[in-house]
Amino acid sequence: MILVEEGQSPLILCLPHSGTEIPEVVGKRLNATGRLQVDLAWRLERVFGIREELDATLVTSTVSRYVIDLDEEPVFHGNGSALGRGLCPLTTLDGKRLYQEGEDPGPTEIEQRSLLFYEPYHNALGKQVGRLLEKHGTVVLLDCKSMRTHIRGVTSTGLPLVSIGTAGGTSCAPDLKHLFAGSFRGREGYSLSVDEQTRGGFITRTFGSPENGVHALTMLLAQRAYLRHESPPFEPDKIRVARIQAALKETLSQAIDWAVADSDTIAAQNRAANAGADIIPVHAQDFAKVAKSQTGQVEEEPVVPLLVAE
Repeated sequence: MILVEEGQSPLILCLPHSGTEIPEVVGKRLNATGRLQVDLAWRLERVFGIREELDATLVTSTVSRYVIDLDEEPVFHGNGSALGRGLCPLTTLDGKRLYQEGEDPGPTEIEQRSLLFYEPYHNALGKQVGRLLEKHGTVVLLDCKSMRTHIRGVTSTGLPLVSIGTAGGTSCAPDLKHLFAGSFRGREGYSLSVDEQTRGGFITRTFGSPENGVHALTMLLAQRAYLRHESPPFEPDKIRVARIQAALKETLSQAIDWAVADSDTIAAQNRAANAGADIIPVHAQDFAKVAKSQTGQVEEEPVVPLLVAE
């Protein structure tokens, strides 16, 4: 299920990995490791409970990333992709198998999962980008994720508390990138990486279009920033949650102010340069740049889920 809470500020918070639900026909095929779901962005929705104070739009899904990863490119990799990072991962991030022997999803099931969960999520996100772009002219899209501090082969040296990804500076304006980095750099108790630990997920890379007013960034939090323990049952720590929320509210408020100022500047420039010219509206679908692959097309008729091993 896709959950959208609409706000009126130019900020969109996207949480692609916070869902925990696994359909029964998938869950019964997972092994013990798969059922633990250790690679989810556990309790991250608690951290971004500040949404209402910011009047931000929140787009989440209840579906687990072990069913389908909403922040991956929609291309089927026959081997499940390296280190569990395929559209429908076959392993954990540190390479442990998720499914019982002979129960891996095949191409048809992956296509069905894409039709049921992936494409509707990206369409919903694109709709919100289009709505706020029409309203403000500038939108800040934050792809919010979290991960365990230490994952063998991925974060063996330890994940910084905050990692920012901007696709190498191409998914947002330089000023906005520096705003996010500067907000956390030098803050006591915080470590930071920019375009190192993460360069930005698929959502950031595809929706980010600064020249068209859409500025996208990925923010990856180490789970020690807000959890008591980075292991089941992944309990939030109230003090840590409050601490990271205070930092995020300050940063995101500045990002909203930046977007409003950017919108005002662009509007003034357009009025001066294009007085009397027709304005061509930008539609949501222009920013839902999901790559075409074996995922197929969404039909008007109801989709009958297969979700069976092949």
